[in-house]
Amino acid sequence: MALKRPKGPAGRLVVLPHTSSVLKGNPLGDPHARNLAVWLPPHYDAEEKRRFPVLYDLVGFTGSGLSHVNWKPFGDNVPERAARLIREERMGPVIIVFPDCFTALGGNQYVNSPAIGNYADYLTREIIPFVDRQFRTLASREHRGCFGKSSGGYGAIIHGMKYARYWGAIADHSGDCYFDFAYWTDWPHTLNELAKHRTPKRRAGKYDARREARRKGLADGRDDGRIKRFLEHVWKKEKLTTAEGHCIMNLCMAAT
Repeated sequence: MALKRPKGPAGRLVVLPHTSSVLKGNPLGDPHARNLAVWLPPHYDAEEKRRFPVLYDLVGFTGSGLSHVNWKPFGDNVPERAARLIREERMGPVIIVFPDCFTALGGNQYVNSPAIGNYADYLTREIIPFVDRQFRTLASREHRGCFGKSSGGYGAIIHGMKYARYWGAIADHSGDCYFDFAYWTDWPHTLNELAKHRTPKRRAGKYDARREARRKGLADGRDDGRIKRFLEHVWKKEKLTTAEGHCIMNLCMAAT
């Protein structure tokens, strides 16, 4: 793969606009009109009456469906890899769908969340029927699967458990799991990052956090507004620091 030279039919990538009623009015104000990328195998145009199974690619945190169809140096993007595997007869021809489920918090876990939006419903109630209407699919769960890595892997296995009537197969690669353990060490750093946005600023010296919380009427652990101030700060930036990236990731997981 050192030389990016096609060795056979590459298939065809189609990008379609889709307007979602499920995502309209979502809590983060994210767009409900999004582009949906769909890769069609070489056989799609060559065999005009044939119908095809469909795979849905669920990308990881901070990813978007379109990111998996971008050009890659010295390697394959997902459509190129699928085309190569089909040419090598290591897999059969399939349609691959790349949904865009990015959010202002960097993504989601492909579930319904009152704090982020109903992305499980978006996939199952809107995107699947939309794809089945637009393309020559084998429109049944037996011929439909989803796969993903990290947050996408978590989404795939959750959809396999909770939405099995839509999916006949799933693949979970390094999916998020055991959140209390996986993100345990990140929380002190997250709290330190959020502390930069407290008001008023803390004075130097000893500090009794519980007494201060009681004084402000926040003894039950309610946020004093620093999360909102942090998000307003990072949403204005061109590039996040590593600490800010980890912080928004934890906020996203908590919101999910």
